[in-house]
Amino acid sequence: MAQLIFLNERSHPPGDTHPAVGQRLLGGLAEVLVAVKKIVPRASLICAEPLPTMQLGNGCSISRCLNEPGRIREQARFLLSLGGQAPFRVAKDLAGDPDPGVTVYRCFGEAVEGIGLAHLYGGLPVSFIVAPWLTATLLLDLQQLTDDGESTVSVETVHASSLEHVESHRDWLSSLRRRDIDDAVDVWERRKELFPHLEFGRDIKSNLVSLQPPMFLQVVRYLSSLDDSVARWDPSASPTPEYPPHTTDEHESRKRLCNFPRADGVRVLCSWHGRYTPGPGRIHFRLEAAPKRIILGYIGRKL
Repeated sequence: MAQLIFLNERSHPPGDTHPAVGQRLLGGLAEVLVAVKKIVPRASLICAEPLPTMQLGNGCSISRCLNEPGRIREQARFLLSLGGQAPFRVAKDLAGDPDPGVTVYRCFGEAVEGIGLAHLYGGLPVSFIVAPWLTATLLLDLQQLTDDGESTVSVETVHASSLEHVESHRDWLSSLRRRDIDDAVDVWERRKELFPHLEFGRDIKSNLVSLQPPMFLQVVRYLSSLDDSVARWDPSASPTPEYPPHTTDEHESRKRLCNFPRADGVRVLCSWHGRYTPGPGRIHFRLEAAPKRIILGYIGRKL
């Protein structure tokens, strides 16, 4: 299961950029992607537009840099060798649609599709090294519309536009490589290694085995994001982690349906849930602070 890198379309050099500046920006992006690929070899690059025709300045495209002498030609050749796929919607063909509703992401007051998709898919957003994309993390405003209503939240996400940023995310990127998963049996047998903060309930193995590939991919990505959220959580500072998008508590009138067996068979309330597609998929869980963990109770169609 390849991990996804999304190129931030808001960082593309504007049309009046001097070609020499554009070439330097290309070099910086190539260095970032080389460093990421060394840590996550199977990472795939997704772009808003095809790489060969992407403009780096006035009359300068990435493919034209192949005609330039020296290092810039090698950097252009490397970028094109990544086979960056475009437009962004091809991510749905590769890994399904992770958005069970409608989600709009904004950063610095602008809608950001590539960064938003990276957050939804649990991937890495990268940018050309231009202002304001010079930080290793970004604060995003999410507007979500699901069958439970509309909500607006703020979340922080990893981001890279320099080698220093990649190095600061080395542990996180390494965790993506460890989560290179083959199938449901692989998840079950490696669950303690892959998701150290998640306890799998008694029925979760059969739930996972029953999932078709598009749904399975979405569930694995959600579980990865959920485990990461618990790893970052400080129970003394907040009553809950910063859950992945589209995670909500069940309505009071329906909580009676949300009792599921733990690994030892004892049934517990798992009313919090995430979503996956296609269809009304749900991932029900219970949060516990001591020890810091999440108990997975059910993965399947909406109850």
